[in-house]
Amino acid sequence: MTLKELLIKELDDASEPLLVELLDFVQFLKAKQADDTVDLLDARQALASIATEGTVSWESLQADVGL
Repeated sequence: MTLKELLIKELDDASEPLLVELLDFVQFLKAKQADDTVDLLDARQALASIATEGTVSWESLQADVGL
């Protein structure tokens, strides 16, 4: 049996309240995955920016913001 078939079998035997919780959990996982993808893209963009623009020293950053 495939993983999907096993999940469907378990869903067929689950109670209605459990199905509600499972649906909520699956939707949460999908949203989390989408957020993780956005975070990964942001991180890659930041790394690309550093590669093209260079970096600023910690001391220089502190002086710029008045710390």
